[in-house]
Amino acid sequence: WYQRRVREAVVSTQSTGMNAKLGGELWSVNIPMKGVMYIGIDTYHDSGSNKSVGGFVASINDICTRYFSKTTWQESKQELISQLEACTSEALKSYHDFNNAWPSRVIVFRDGVGDGQLAAVKAMELDSIEKALSKLPNKPEFIFAVVTKRIQQRFMQKMGNKLGNPAPGTVVDYKITNSNLFDFFLVPQHVGQGTVTPTHYNVLEFRTKIKPDHLQQIAFKLCHMYFNWTGTIRVPAVCQYAHKLAFLVGESLHRDPHARLAQFLFYL
Repeated sequence: WYQRRVREAVVSTQSTGMNAKLGGELWSVNIPMKGVMYIGIDTYHDSGSNKSVGGFVASINDICTRYFSKTTWQESKQELISQLEACTSEALKSYHDFNNAWPSRVIVFRDGVGDGQLAAVKAMELDSIEKALSKLPNKPEFIFAVVTKRIQQRFMQKMGNKLGNPAPGTVVDYKITNSNLFDFFLVPQHVGQGTVTPTHYNVLEFRTKIKPDHLQQIAFKLCHMYFNWTGTIRVPAVCQYAHKLAFLVGESLHRDPHARLAQFLFYL
């Protein structure tokens, strides 16, 4: 019985992975806000050369099941990406081709940079994306958030006379946050044992009419949209897709993927 269950789990995992890689839409979450393009960015340092690889993944439909992806190259160990204007322009074109309309909002989640690099990210990467958005007929609303997983903070919740982990979706956005920045902590998932690790979001740009609560809810919902795992992950799915893309290219391919693969999750 146990071996049969294991085989069934392996077959299920492999078949869903193949489905996703070939363009299948495995599931979605309800995000009432329409006309939004979500972008994930991450960097991987190529093991086979003196270059670093930037992974760029953008959603092109409202239910976040279809994506556009692209890689960039920069000098070894360089975390910041200088080619984001071109990446964003191509992603916007793919979004327009799919929807016959431009996005009304663009929300970027940038993974892989530390707090000491926030000023440089704002000066280089955020500005590059703004330049691409300014070329549209109507400039969309724009949010740019840096996502950090490796943090020291931990949260506990009172449960009678005991302490336990907060429920998934818990947000902490006051008292321990930075008074000079717009930042918050999100508990994205449940853990079976030990203490859950929250994820920290530093919002560098918030040029939009939506409320901060809406961004926090969106970030949590996007943690459900990673097709390689049926539960929630620690970061919005576009960030994890960008990480997987950069890792595959930097670790194995050592070159840009074929342009025909740009709208397939071949890197899962």
